[in-house]
Amino acid sequence: MENFDSLFSNQQQCSEQPFDKKQWAQQKQEKRQELYDTIDEMADRTLSEPEMLAAYIKTQAKLGMTSVANTLLIAAQKPEASYVMSYDDWTQKGRSVKRGENGFFILEANGEYTRKDGSLATSYDAKCVFDISQTHGKPIQQRATLSMPLRSKLKALMTDAPVPIKPSENVTESVGALYSQEDNTIYVARTSNWNKLFFVVARELAREEQGDNTFICDCIANIVCERFGVPSVPCDQIPDELSALDVREKRSVLGIVREAAWDINERVDRNLYTERQQTRNQPER
Repeated sequence: MENFDSLFSNQQQCSEQPFDKKQWAQQKQEKRQELYDTIDEMADRTLSEPEMLAAYIKTQAKLGMTSVANTLLIAAQKPEASYVMSYDDWTQKGRSVKRGENGFFILEANGEYTRKDGSLATSYDAKCVFDISQTHGKPIQQRATLSMPLRSKLKALMTDAPVPIKPSENVTESVGALYSQEDNTIYVARTSNWNKLFFVVARELAREEQGDNTFICDCIANIVCERFGVPSVPCDQIPDELSALDVREKRSVLGIVREAAWDINERVDRNLYTERQQTRNQPER
C-alpha cells in the first residue's frame, strides 16, 4: 500500500502550510501600486503625445462612463476592449472566458478608510477582468442606436440641447457651427457634409459648457463622434500649457472631458432610443 499512500503525501504537506496574510497583503499593495504607476504614466503620455490621446479617446468612447483611471488602465493593457467584466460576472451573463485568454486589471472601490489626518478616502483593490472579445456564449445585446442613420444621430444631437441651435447664413461652411455667448445660441452653416456638422455641433455644445478652450472642446466632440460611429477629427497637436501640467492636473483635465462628453452622449442616446421606439410603434402602411 506504500504507493497508494504516497498519492496523498504532497496534499498533506500543502495543507499544513499556513496562510501568510502579511505576504498576501503585500502582494495586493504591490499590484495596486503597479496600477497606480500605470495610470500616472498613461495620463502623462495621453496629454503629451497626440497618438496616445487619439487611442485614449477611442477607448473612452467605447467604455462610456468608465472612470478615467480605469480607461487609462484598459488603454494600456487592452486598447481594443469595448465591454469588460470579471470572470464571475461573465459567467452570470451566460458567457465563458475562452481557453488560454489572459485577463487584465482595473481598480475597484472597496469601501472607505480614515487617513492619519482624519479625512476619509476610498480604498481600491486590483480586479482582474476580460473583454467581451475574450468570451463566448449567450449573445449580448449591442447598442442599437449605433447603427441608426446619420440623420437620426444629428437630429438627436440637436434635440433638447441646453441652448438653441439655429441655421445661419453668417456662418461659413468651413467653420460649420459657432456658439454665440451673447445670444446663448449655436449658429449652424447650411451644409451637406453631415459628418462634419455632427462634429462641429458637438464641439460648440462643449464650448457652451466648458468655455473657449478649443482643444478641450475638440476632445469632447471626438469622444461623442467615436461613440456614435461618426468620423472624428484627430488633434494633431497638444497645447504646451496642457502638456506641461503635472500628472494630477492632467487626470483632472481628462475627467472634465469625460464628464462633458458623457452628458452629450447620454442625451443623444436617449433621443435615439425615443425615435426608435416611435418608429416601432408606427402602424405598417
